[in-house]
Amino acid sequence: MYKRLGSCSGGMKQRILLAQAVLGNPRVLILDEPTAGLDSNEKIRIRNLISEISFNKIALIATHVVADIEYISNEVLLLKKGELIDSGSPEALEKKIEGKVYEIKTAPEELDNISKQNKVGNISEDSEHIYVRMVSDNPPVGYRYTAAKPTLQDVYLYTFDD
Repeated sequence: MYKRLGSCSGGMKQRILLAQAVLGNPRVLILDEPTAGLDSNEKIRIRNLISEISFNKIALIATHVVADIEYISNEVLLLKKGELIDSGSPEALEKKIEGKVYEIKTAPEELDNISKQNKVGNISEDSEHIYVRMVSDNPPVGYRYTAAKPTLQDVYLYTFDD
């Protein structure tokens, strides 16, 4: 049975396009935003498929979605306005910003002020406090904070959020 690609689901289209990309057994696979528009389960499936394919190929993935590369990349190239600004393994890039990632424990009314003054990555809460994860060259002033272990998402925020 034949079916038009346009009538397939987003996840099915991505799988078909990935299958098309590996036809002929290329040594290098170049993918642009391979999980764009997919739901969470499909993103995981596509990332795992790319990971398996990359065991014996070079897979270059262009993306701004850190989760797409966080666990499957051996090396990350950071490009800004077409210029290579940094590269390395995820661990090496994370190490470069050690001591620049903080978690502030604060009251809800302080959140707006913290967000205006800092590069905020994540915000969470429990029954008593708001927790704000931020990156900065300097520790936050006037707030209780703890140093946090950097993630690739922190590297992205530190490098690209101007």
